[in-house]
Amino acid sequence: MRRWRAALPWVVPAIGLAALPVALVAAFAPAAGAAASRGAASTAGAAAVTRVVLPRIVVPPLGQTRPLLGQPGSLLGSRTETNNWSGYDVVTGGPFTSVTATWKQPRVRPSSADFTDAVFWVGLDGDTSDPDSDPAQTVEQIGTEGFSLMGHVYYDAWYEMYPDAPHFLNKPSDKQNYLPIHAGDWVTATVTWVPATDATDTSPATLEGFTLTLVDHTTSKSVTKTIDTPKTGVPPARSSVEVVAEAPSLADGTILPIADFGLLSFRYCAFDGQSIDAFDWSRINMVSLDTRATEVATSALSPEGNAFSVSTDVKRPVTTVSGAGAAWHSKPVTLRFTARDNSGGTGVAFTQYSLDGGSTWTKGRSVTLPAPRDHSADGVVRVWYRSVDKAGNVERRRACTVHIDTRRPTPVAKWLARALRGHQVAVRFFISDPRPGSPTATVTLRFRNSRGVLVKKIVLSGCRVDTTLACRFVCRFATGAYRVVVSATDSAGNIQTAAAISDLLVR
Repeated sequence: MRRWRAALPWVVPAIGLAALPVALVAAFAPAAGAAASRGAASTAGAAAVTRVVLPRIVVPPLGQTRPLLGQPGSLLGSRTETNNWSGYDVVTGGPFTSVTATWKQPRVRPSSADFTDAVFWVGLDGDTSDPDSDPAQTVEQIGTEGFSLMGHVYYDAWYEMYPDAPHFLNKPSDKQNYLPIHAGDWVTATVTWVPATDATDTSPATLEGFTLTLVDHTTSKSVTKTIDTPKTGVPPARSSVEVVAEAPSLADGTILPIADFGLLSFRYCAFDGQSIDAFDWSRINMVSLDTRATEVATSALSPEGNAFSVSTDVKRPVTTVSGAGAAWHSKPVTLRFTARDNSGGTGVAFTQYSLDGGSTWTKGRSVTLPAPRDHSADGVVRVWYRSVDKAGNVERRRACTVHIDTRRPTPVAKWLARALRGHQVAVRFFISDPRPGSPTATVTLRFRNSRGVLVKKIVLSGCRVDTTLACRFVCRFATGAYRVVVSATDSAGNIQTAAAISDLLVR
């Protein structure tokens, strides 16, 4: 699907901005100049006049074919990519009469680049009008923008009736058309077609036109413009309808780097009064022209079909876990998950874990795995985990293991050992430990003479269980009979039920 134009916030000659003095940049860029006159700090962090509370809409995460956790999604629509758009549009089912959407102006991060920009708008004919037609076809748009210019951040509102130049609502002297925008403002943008009317006895004929409205709910200010379509030119086709985040272009067509705005949710979107999922929509991701990497991701539609998110945060968070590993445990084990988002990302929204192979997920940053005395949890427990950031990027799931063993080992030492004093002797033993369970144990052999005095103690670690083993050493005991006491503690820490006893005869 062809994307051919940008909603130009201004026309900047195709020269390097770094080479221009600030005053000259302002002369070429009226929006930047107006913002500079107000001061970067005031535009970037002005306090809201009114607290706006909007009904909650569940917006699904980014990059998903279906919403997360099985929420229903539309069966219509397709996915596509462009170099400067991210959002939803429809090109079938027209002619269209209206489009509207509500969003919270995101805070743009200052950039080390000379100039980054992001515009957010609703419009008609943006996708299907031919820019090369003569006379030109119209495009009807209204929205907001946030941009970073030489490390300072500014915000503006604008509207455009292409091929006319865009109009910026940033001049305090023009009270009728002044609508300052700040990060955090809730705005609603609407474009509505106004049909032509014939003359009557009481009223003159009117031309076809459009009403473009931008309401700032936070400041309770708004601007409405009703504009007739040009008398000369191609009549507006109204053949496409859009809700879009865009990377604007310079006068020579060069697409500007997208400003890092984090996350924006378009809400209450309506095309001709209907939700987006009532149409055969196109879901658009913005990708790099050179690398094809995603620069702005677009989420699936909300369950209501009238909301979605766009975000410059396209990297997944990363989760680490403590408490897991190859060690065996005889007591409950607590796993703790630590999630981190990428630098400059939107932050971690939540972490999930699954104990059934990913069939069901539970939110939480820790989970305690039991070790009941009925041995029902014995064995290797696999725990899957992942995190989701506030932009909806879902980490690829990963797994860790926890080893539980609550059964006690049983030593067996039924073999009589015989030795010649000063020669090597082999004392055999066997450690029984039910499966599943720890595969090794620490075995202690204590040698006592006929009076019960301990004459030697040998500790053997890492002994395999359920295997007959032998402890070999040079016997320097005095001639006589000795009692050998064999005890064991498996690698989970379970102590034997009872020690095993055998005899050693030394000649």
